[in-house]
Amino acid sequence: MKNPIIKILVVVLIGFFAISHSAKSQEFGDIFKGGTEDANRYLNSYTESIMRSFNNGLSAGWYNTAETHKILGFDLTATVNIANIPSGERKFQFNQADYNNLRLQSGSDILPTAVGGETTSRLVIPAGTEVIPGSGVTYGSDVVFDAPSGADVEDLPIVGFPVPAFQLGVGLPKNTELIIRYASDLGAVEDGSFNLFGLGVKHDLKQWIPGLKQIPFDVSGFASFNRLKAEFDINENDPEFQADGVAVLKASSVTIQGIISKKISILTPYVGVGYNIASSSIEVNGDFTYTDTSPGGQSVTVTDPVSLDFTGASSPRINAGLRIKLLILTLHAEYAIQKYNTFTAGVGISIR
Repeated sequence: MKNPIIKILVVVLIGFFAISHSAKSQEFGDIFKGGTEDANRYLNSYTESIMRSFNNGLSAGWYNTAETHKILGFDLTATVNIANIPSGERKFQFNQADYNNLRLQSGSDILPTAVGGETTSRLVIPAGTEVIPGSGVTYGSDVVFDAPSGADVEDLPIVGFPVPAFQLGVGLPKNTELIIRYASDLGAVEDGSFNLFGLGVKHDLKQWIPGLKQIPFDVSGFASFNRLKAEFDINENDPEFQADGVAVLKASSVTIQGIISKKISILTPYVGVGYNIASSSIEVNGDFTYTDTSPGGQSVTVTDPVSLDFTGASSPRINAGLRIKLLILTLHAEYAIQKYNTFTAGVGISIR
């Protein structure tokens, strides 16, 4: 990958922690030795909170006022959205009854997610477990390894996945505004791709409701749709790990809200109330072979090892923010109460 920022975004979002050469990768490689069903269950618990953070961040930052542009008026805006992961969802309980082969050998059964910090717990796949279900070939001794740790974020005031957004808003007839989001790797990802597309519509409601025109506020209805897809080719060939496959991340969100705002000189406070529907998935397809290079070690090959669906990010949404406009320059910040409360900060230019 030529662009390191795109590389970080794609790799982290896909969450395929078993493809690098770090200690964490080896831990996930060992988890796959217990079978893909166990590995998917573990990975789901490990990545769920960071994916929910990403989904909620993807839904934020669409507007900073209820007022719509005049016809052909426009704004160009860049935002960063961070959905905070509650401390109670940065770890998960390892329930042994949920797993076929994976067992806790020692330490606490409260294990870290991707943002859960360090752990000293150890996991084990007992001797006698089939290398590949149905193969009849079993491990001759226990496979013991450290449980994967997460990022150490204890001292950070906000813990989540920063989601940048770049968008264009254009005024249309009938006090309507069309908002377009688009981002692409544009060839910066040599071994993958990244594409984000979103549409939003903001429409002035005062013009349709008798008596509402008299109130000294702007009132609008808003609806938006986001869709993201990232792909990353996985090709590795070393003594301990061989891979030929592709990882695919898909995410989408739909947001429906009512907005009210009041312009006071250069300041515009605004409030939105509505609902956010969000989901995402991670798939890793292809053949992946893990090899124990110690004497007597065996190899295990898994096909299409990861298929995860994350649907728990939807929730009611209430947000409040403040915009400052200096000539054509706008600065804004907001806080949204939703599944994961979200902070947004942005800058842009706005004309008419």
